[in-house]
Amino acid sequence: MLVTRFATLCAVLLFTACVLAPPTNSEAARCLDLYNALDQAVARYGVTPSAPVRVQGFPYLRVDRFLASYRDQPLEPAARKAWLGWLAGRDLAARQVELESLPKPVLVDLAARHGGQGALSTNLAACSQILQAHDLATPARLELLSARAVTPADYHTLNQVLGLYPLTALPVSYGAYRWREETRQVFTLPLEAVPVAGRLQRWQPPAEALTLPRFTSLSQDELGVPLVEPAQLAALFAAHAPVWEIDVAGDFDRPGTPRWGGDGLPTVDPDNPVVYRYTSYSRWQGRILLQLNYVIWFAERPRTGPLDILGGALDGLIWRVTLDERGEPLVYDSIHTCGCYHLLFPTSALRLRPAALQWPEPPLLAQAAPRLANSERVIVRMNSGSHYLQRAYADAPWGSSYAWRDYQALYAVSTAAGTTRSLFGPDGLVPGTERGERWLLWPMGIASPGAMRERGRHATAFVGRRHFDDAELLEQVFEPVEARP
Repeated sequence: MLVTRFATLCAVLLFTACVLAPPTNSEAARCLDLYNALDQAVARYGVTPSAPVRVQGFPYLRVDRFLASYRDQPLEPAARKAWLGWLAGRDLAARQVELESLPKPVLVDLAARHGGQGALSTNLAACSQILQAHDLATPARLELLSARAVTPADYHTLNQVLGLYPLTALPVSYGAYRWREETRQVFTLPLEAVPVAGRLQRWQPPAEALTLPRFTSLSQDELGVPLVEPAQLAALFAAHAPVWEIDVAGDFDRPGTPRWGGDGLPTVDPDNPVVYRYTSYSRWQGRILLQLNYVIWFAERPRTGPLDILGGALDGLIWRVTLDERGEPLVYDSIHTCGCYHLLFPTSALRLRPAALQWPEPPLLAQAAPRLANSERVIVRMNSGSHYLQRAYADAPWGSSYAWRDYQALYAVSTAAGTTRSLFGPDGLVPGTERGERWLLWPMGIASPGAMRERGRHATAFVGRRHFDDAELLEQVFEPVEARP
């Protein structure tokens, strides 16, 4: 732990030292002192998200893959200002996690030295505006920002070189092919013929009065991102939320609230089922589409025997809904929280690009997206133990209700000692969720294959390189039906 904190502190100091031509006025200098002090305090006592990533030399900005997709795009002044605002918003959200993770005495000391009369969060927001104004007026800083607003790939080239990737990828590619074929076979079975090991149970979203926004009337910012008010977003999350249908053969199949056990391993409280949610964005045909992400967690993927290299503590699944410009689902897709087992469920408006079939590890279109009638929802069916998806179909909802929570709650998970601790380590992985498969798959370049990980850190292909949050992924996989004669 001490080594990790020292490494984190060194990285923070490196970011701070690399500021090129920083602002020289007193307000901006005060802001930089605040960022420096907060970064050092967090490195010693707190936690910070590993994604979005910091932008070297710009302590008030953080970038994800969607925002990084604008760095090489010519932007008019208004669009560049909006881009900077998004980058700053990502940092402010991460700063809130950092502030909430610090011990009270540390916060009191920071406020005394850098807070003045206002709260630290208020001063950070003001500082963000000050530094944005400075950089927008400094062409050299904007040029530097475009060069540095990069999200690194979650693949390590050194591992691939040392692991003789061109050779070791061959059996892995065959293993991925076998999984795709086995999954296709399951999805071709009649629903009533899908094996059940325990008892099918359902968890549905809480009953809410919905007032859905009209997407055709929503405005967009200068980047083309649809502007959705918090109440509208909550209504969209509720309207498109899935019902989880799970083959329950033990508590390890019941979704719950993550917590840290007395043994230091992560687990869940199955008596408190929670769905964590967050938004993301995708590019599609010159437009920006809103994506709704729903995350559930299980206590474990139980090992089936001493040679099982896939089982271990904690398991989870992300169900994502990409909405078209009318606010209707365009495609559903899903991964486990290790980044594994990416499945896509396109609507009739999409078809697979022929070029995608030539990828080393082609995308798996498990089935077409279900068509929903009035009062129906998408039912996401999972098996026992491995929690593999077996079907997505339409049906009237029923079952126990789950609760909502924002994804950021995962940075303050309860412990057996009555305190809180982030679910994620500094590397974006969930400590204690390592799988035996890492000893075989490390040459593919992914850090600790099979381990659970933070959003924005999901590599989804063992052979080749692909990320769940790639802004161009949708266009790389699909084309509109009307595109070809």
